[in-house]
Amino acid sequence: MSKFQRQGVLFISLVLLLFAALYIFGCATTQPKTLTPEQQKARQDSLDLEHKKKLNLQWSFGYEPFKQGDYARAKKYFKRVAELDTGGVFGKVLYQRLGRCYLELGQPDSAEWAYLTGIQNRPDDAYNYIMMDYILEQSGRYEEAVPYLVKATDLEPDNAGYFKKLGERYVNIDDPDAAIEAYQKAVDLDPTDSEAQTTLANLVEQYLDLDQLIATLLSAVEEFPDDMKKRTDLAEAYLKAGDPAKASQQLKTVIEKEPDNVYALEYLGESYQQLEQYNNAVGTYKKILELHPDDKKNMCNLALSYRSLKQFATAMRYANKALALDSRYGLAFLTRGMIYEASADYCVDQNPDKKILFDDKLVYKLAYDEYVKAKKDLNWSTDASNRMVYVEPIIPTKSDYFMNKDVTTPRSACYDWIR
Repeated sequence: MSKFQRQGVLFISLVLLLFAALYIFGCATTQPKTLTPEQQKARQDSLDLEHKKKLNLQWSFGYEPFKQGDYARAKKYFKRVAELDTGGVFGKVLYQRLGRCYLELGQPDSAEWAYLTGIQNRPDDAYNYIMMDYILEQSGRYEEAVPYLVKATDLEPDNAGYFKKLGERYVNIDDPDAAIEAYQKAVDLDPTDSEAQTTLANLVEQYLDLDQLIATLLSAVEEFPDDMKKRTDLAEAYLKAGDPAKASQQLKTVIEKEPDNVYALEYLGESYQQLEQYNNAVGTYKKILELHPDDKKNMCNLALSYRSLKQFATAMRYANKALALDSRYGLAFLTRGMIYEASADYCVDQNPDKKILFDDKLVYKLAYDEYVKAKKDLNWSTDASNRMVYVEPIIPTKSDYFMNKDVTTPRSACYDWIR
């Protein structure tokens, strides 16, 4: 075969190979292999699994330093998780942890972004709303914080702490009516929170007059008739308004349901005192002492009830019992002084011409001396001072003592109980 023939054969062979290649690859591109639905799902599951593994790895890289307080390092990995976690796998806690990192690193603006993003991803999670309140409170943006707390209370209506925070914000923005409502809810949910109770009482006293307060409490009692705390609060308001009859009606209902309720019994005793039903007051205070034999306050209340019955010796005995429990108790000294003073008033009234005699002045002096002792107790200093102002003009003068030498105790039979 000549050289020319060999080149021709080679050319023809290359052309045939070219057509073969075009045929084979052309078919491959025009007729791709079709995956079944099962194969497609398996392929997607495999991709999802790989993505989740990558997320879990980044999360673990962030979580360990987070536990150890290395917030700068934790933040770096949590941010990476936020970029990758388009499906919200870690949505519930990711932005809470990321927000905490920013706060610990002194980056409140970034923390605000984290918690707002958390709210977008999990609008039913109260935590992020509470943290937004915290951030806004730190910068004095109280009015902006209110809607976040309102939402938190909507999401967790049984959380007393959230209502307490809401009450604080309403105080911050000078909305006392809303603050009272929020604090009242907090106290209703957690009656043991003495701080919330004190704040509520101060708000009510400062911003509501008695008529408003009574109307509010009466409405609450009508709505929750089995809530004895609300009835007791209403009774206290009635007492402050000078309506002991209505107070006693509420308190009797409370005690019928809760016979050992000392607060209700105290208020009932006070109601009886104002109604001048002193025997009923005595019985009520004795019931308290049966429950709490060392209750020095109600020993004094019982003593004052006997004083009103003109049973001065018995009254003094209970006042002395209170002093035996606490030798510096101002109320006990105040009570002793009031017993002496009431006895002197009574004996002066027995005099034919109602004239104050030297014996009477001696007893007023006994009262004055007790008030001096009571004044040392800051809790009762003001009451003692007021009593001193009343009796000081009628205690014996130097001239009285000069005219009644050697007379140091009252001689009248009206004061036999003292001797």
